Amino acid sequence: MKHIKYWASLLTGVVILASLYGCTLPFTNDNSSDSSTEISYTAFDNKATDTEDIINFIIEAMSDNQTSCNIFVPDSDLIDANEWLTRISGIEQIKCEYRRIKDGYNLVVTFECWDNYAIIKAFNSGNTSQLNSRQVELYNKYIEVLAEVTSPARSDYENELAIHDYLVSHITYIDNGGSTFNAYDAMINGKAVCSGYTESFKTFMDMLGIENYTISGKAGNDQHIWNVVKINGDWYQVDVTWDDPVPDTPGQVLYGYFNITDEKMKQDHTYTSDIKADGTKYYYLGMQENYFTDAEIDDYYAYISEKASETSGNVTITAMVESTDQEIDSEWLGTFTDSGRLEISYRELSLSVQWSGHIATFTWTLKR
Repeated sequence: MKHIKYWASLLTGVVILASLYGCTLPFTNDNSSDSSTEISYTAFDNKATDTEDIINFIIEAMSDNQTSCNIFVPDSDLIDANEWLTRISGIEQIKCEYRRIKDGYNLVVTFECWDNYAIIKAFNSGNTSQLNSRQVELYNKYIEVLAEVTSPARSDYENELAIHDYLVSHITYIDNGGSTFNAYDAMINGKAVCSGYTESFKTFMDMLGIENYTISGKAGNDQHIWNVVKINGDWYQVDVTWDDPVPDTPGQVLYGYFNITDEKMKQDHTYTSDIKADGTKYYYLGMQENYFTDAEIDDYYAYISEKASETSGNVTITAMVESTDQEIDSEWLGTFTDSGRLEISYRELSLSVQWSGHIATFTWTLKR
């Protein structure tokens, strides 16, 4: 799901189907009853005693670039494709067929998944021989971008920011109903929905050695997926998709959802997570001199006036204001568009306003 950026101009056995990650993604699960005649009556070698074992077997198969794995479980209560779909990042579709055998059940789990697992295994081992041609192309693109925009000499935050900016600048959000769901579409074709942004960002973070996970939930009323990262010991929420303007605006990168807390994210995202994202040191907007909360209205107007006074010629000034406890509406915007509060002289004034979620960006242009 992608939110809309608003612009304003002012003069002056049972088969269970479920979508998980949204953006009209085709991620489904299928718990099929023991109807297959091809499943062995001999217990499979991969023996799972709990859900964690099952998940680890599936992830191992994904990392080995497999599309299925065989697992033996002692209890039918462990057969829950919906649980696996929810717990494993990057599963697009999953199907489980099983047969009752002595002392338990043999499961054949088939799936479609992100390329992330196989690519990260290849990256960590230095061996790309198990990658298919499509994955090799994607792998090489990742390596190219890493060399272009990141450096081992930079901090984790600096490299994370560089990747965020690259993805927003090089991907256009397009939901065409079926072919923009993964990182290949994002990185090679430059078009994606939320899962493409999220997989790409996760893969880069994995390659950079930055601890990270994905979170799925709802944004507005639609399914959605995004990232959470750990920078210098603290967790931060990151939604690259929602930082990409729609319609696409070349050269423009937003930061309203970059390294924010759970409190900020939950203003318009709904989710549950065991991770507590409460880091504030690397909140991008909070690190900028032109960022203000709506409680700092006097500082906001003082900043506009100060910057305008630094030159006697024409000037354009941008400032960002965060709405801390209410929806952004026309009344709220009017509080920050009062030219009468500017302590400067000008011949002509124009103001454009862009807002998304809880952040509004005001661009003042003064002609002398």
